[in-house]
Amino acid sequence: MISMKRQVLVVLALAGIAALMLQGCGGSVKHSVIAGTVSDINRNVVIDATIMVDGDVTHYAKSLVSGAYRLEGIESGWRTIRASAMIKNETTGIDELWVGSTAVEVLKDEPTMNINIAVAHETDTTQIGGVVREAGTNDPIEGARVFLTTRLVSPPEDTSAYDGPYGSIVAITDGDGHYVMEDVPVGLGGIISASKVGFRNREYDITTTSDAMIQSFSLDESLDETPGDPYFEAIESYTMPDIITRSADQDAYRAIKAFTSERYRKAAASKKTVLTKSVPAGSLIEVDLYWNALDINDSRDIAGYGIYRTTDLDLDPKAIDFVRDPYADFYSDMGIEITPGTNYYYGISAVSTDFLLPGNESNPYAESVTSNFLSTKPLDQLRATSPSQDADVGQHPTFAWSSLSGADDYSVYLYDRFPSYPLDPGADYSGDPAGSIGLLPIWPTQADTGGSTTSGTSIQYPSNDVPTLQVGHKYYWVVLASKIYEEYNDGTPKRSAYSYGQIRSFTVR
Repeated sequence: MISMKRQVLVVLALAGIAALMLQGCGGSVKHSVIAGTVSDINRNVVIDATIMVDGDVTHYAKSLVSGAYRLEGIESGWRTIRASAMIKNETTGIDELWVGSTAVEVLKDEPTMNINIAVAHETDTTQIGGVVREAGTNDPIEGARVFLTTRLVSPPEDTSAYDGPYGSIVAITDGDGHYVMEDVPVGLGGIISASKVGFRNREYDITTTSDAMIQSFSLDESLDETPGDPYFEAIESYTMPDIITRSADQDAYRAIKAFTSERYRKAAASKKTVLTKSVPAGSLIEVDLYWNALDINDSRDIAGYGIYRTTDLDLDPKAIDFVRDPYADFYSDMGIEITPGTNYYYGISAVSTDFLLPGNESNPYAESVTSNFLSTKPLDQLRATSPSQDADVGQHPTFAWSSLSGADDYSVYLYDRFPSYPLDPGADYSGDPAGSIGLLPIWPTQADTGGSTTSGTSIQYPSNDVPTLQVGHKYYWVVLASKIYEEYNDGTPKRSAYSYGQIRSFTVR
């Protein structure tokens, strides 16, 4: 039994989450936005993929250099989202078709975010189907969600459950309790589970094969218990230059990010979702949340996670989204209202499968107390001043930029080619995180990774212990501003904010 104070807090919190859960139920058809990323099962981003809803060839989107996509004007209700991409085989040089799909419930008048699609070569996909029934009566269950995920349900002790923004592949059951999950990558090892409000999730270990597979479920009624509290691990905000939406080669920013961010490398260069949107400063901003939940909660009784945000902890935080995935541990907030210089506090709650009572009333015991809150203050857009684009410079140029309010340090990254990033979705870079960085900068060097960092607004290319800049050669540089609010004992940032300047080129004369 929870205390009266805790119960009041849960009732207040659940009211906001329940409203988000119920928006897709009943009423007239409305049009909404779907957004997410396209990657492979190794979490390598896929660029220029075509994303369609329910096979509508007249209404589609293309994934950006970050893997992000955005579809507008989508009718509310259950929809099938399919991604396809022509990807060059590095051995044969021939473009080959990669495909992936998932199901999503589109909410009325609300953006449906973080719908991440995993693709695989069309010959390396399979199909999973089955029936979901109620234990005891054997009656079919309509509207149950079936999830396939590679996340560890019980990670080793002292190991984060974080597995990056690659989410579950989802299917929904029809009136006879049948489901079909298509475009499933072959050789995928993980957990397949079925979930429905009022029932406990049923989970099975699975390794997908090239042959079509059958997996049915029998669900017991859920337990009337309050779920445990998730632990909010880390928060990062990224401000990108507005030029990122107009260049065909902005995967360069991911290469730089992979070199500078240990968290990014540990996630095997997982794809951060960046939408094409503007804020008053004219930049792109995303706030990434990482939490650890399944190592302290029974996933059989989790329906998903509530996302809370506020600019004032003295006020009740607002429920901004409900992630209907018991295996979720990542969320990227890309709200158009997010602006530089504002302190945003976030919290996470776990919601059980028994979140509704008869009559669609909120169950006050179904949501945990909100987790610890973490905050970040997005930085403004960073402006480089010199060398200017395509300038001619000497062999020891001075790099300069405008001071950015809130930033503690600035780092310059210099490349002898345009920064690149491994884009082969068939490659597995997870065994060697350094291999997922792509083209390394020539400065700072790997021996002195902080050698180009300063607290000032300029720094000169040194004459010792770095490669000599070659006359007539074109180089590329970018400056990164950073603010680390809080670190873990091992030095990993817990709360941080970053801003990237525009990538510029110069030639040594």
